[in-house]
Amino acid sequence: MKCLVSNFVLLFLATALLYGQEGLYYYGPNYKPVQGQQDTVHYIEVLKKSDRKFVTRTFQLVNDQWKMNMRERIRVRNNGNQVILYRANSFFPKKMNRELEEISTGLFHFNESSSGGQVRTGSSSSRLPLHLEGRVTEYHSNGELKSISEFSDNQLLSNENWLPDGSRYIDSIFYSADQNPEYRMGDKFFKSYLIQQLSRSKIDLSQIEDEVVIGWVVMETGKIDGVIALKGKSQILNEFLVKTIDGLPGTWQPATLDGKPVRYFMSIPLNFIHKEVRFQDVEFSGGVMHYNIY
Repeated sequence: MKCLVSNFVLLFLATALLYGQEGLYYYGPNYKPVQGQQDTVHYIEVLKKSDRKFVTRTFQLVNDQWKMNMRERIRVRNNGNQVILYRANSFFPKKMNRELEEISTGLFHFNESSSGGQVRTGSSSSRLPLHLEGRVTEYHSNGELKSISEFSDNQLLSNENWLPDGSRYIDSIFYSADQNPEYRMGDKFFKSYLIQQLSRSKIDLSQIEDEVVIGWVVMETGKIDGVIALKGKSQILNEFLVKTIDGLPGTWQPATLDGKPVRYFMSIPLNFIHKEVRFQDVEFSGGVMHYNIY
């Protein structure tokens, strides 16, 4: 009887993993699956609206508070493929198609596309949510290759990376770690440095109303490298901010994963609205440095 119950439980868990079910899926640093909330820094909530309709919400722990950074509405077609409407840092929802094909028992090949272009392709041990295994390839919105990554049990092991123009970027960078990078000069110095450099620039900020996102990698040595503009309409402002961040004095305490220093990607959103540029509330968390600027 105990054996029968155990087999039923194992079958139930396997079915849930393959097809997804309503519930909570917990992840630690580097998206490692964990049991319960104790070591959780990300979690996905799956809500089943009907047999073919699901809603997923992805949360991230930021300064001891849970913040939702992704919401998806998923419709499952008769053939098992998925149509996904999602919101991530955008007011308007975006549409993505996910094709799924079982290539072996408990392993699926997925191919994601949007507006006729390929987004991502790889392997997963579940349909919903995806649980990444092996090689995953991602593409920029212009169709250029973005990254080739290796995963095991949903955890990133390594990656090769390219910029939208096709040039090589820094390899083996992580986006979640046991310990995030820390700027040794401190948040206050970072803020004052940016304000000072902007005030000395000859850029007419009164004519700019835009959100600029600058990204960079904190290397395992504590130095920063690969400073790039991820978003921004003004090329002059983008280039100035890239140069300013690249010349940031001091070093960082590098991120650590499994007790070892690793390369870690960070980004900073800067909002320029009307004629004022004012910094508020600096926080370092989850690989993103947030500045609210009005």
